[in-house]
Amino acid sequence: MIRPPVKTYFWKDRPNFGDRLTGMLLQRFSNLPSVWAKPEWAELVVIGSILGHLPKDWAGVVAGVGKLHEKTVIDLPDATFLAVRGPLTAKGLKKDMVLADPALLADELVGYLDKEYDLGVIPHWTDKTLALDPRFTKFNPRIIDVTQEPLHVLREISRCKKIVTSSLHGAIVADAFIIPRRIELAPRMITHAHQEGGDFKWRDYHASVGMKFQPGVLMTADPHKVSDLQHQLFEVFENVENHFR
Repeated sequence: MIRPPVKTYFWKDRPNFGDRLTGMLLQRFSNLPSVWAKPEWAELVVIGSILGHLPKDWAGVVAGVGKLHEKTVIDLPDATFLAVRGPLTAKGLKKDMVLADPALLADELVGYLDKEYDLGVIPHWTDKTLALDPRFTKFNPRIIDVTQEPLHVLREISRCKKIVTSSLHGAIVADAFIIPRRIELAPRMITHAHQEGGDFKWRDYHASVGMKFQPGVLMTADPHKVSDLQHQLFEVFENVENHFR
């Protein structure tokens, strides 16, 4: 008997490659087809700052998402928690789970590609300034559009020697490929912190990979830590497959 596609929820109000990795990761690492569903009907959540979108009676599987706002209280007594993005999201949940963003497996989706660009710039979809910043334009960077097809974005990132980004998943994918990266917070993240969550999701993710969150500083993820989290995520997706088969 063939199981119908797993109903997954991710944010899709605007095209964004990070959120759209959900189905690709599920197909690759859990051998499961998936279909998008509203939060109340979804069976699974994998990527994004969407944990606070789920209703209290939600009984699906959490496999990597995080909170957007630090003060959001997560009360999902019927949910199965396999992973969340980081320890700040996990705080107060009192559950044993993996602390890692599934986008750390992005390098497995496209493999290694030769470096073609000295610098890649990845603006958050709200960020209209980073691509024009003279501190970086003087290096003739490759501007990477997060609204493009996800695998194309991954390939573009993998071809860069260094990354400057205001996109969280831009930084996470750079870490997956162990590419040095520098974070420049999008202006809206600062001016609309009450809506965008400020730097919470950034601190949450950085805590998961054992890095200090330092905007404006070129940093490289520890390859041993990334490899360890990747192996934990392989197990998470294996558990997802077992749950839905």
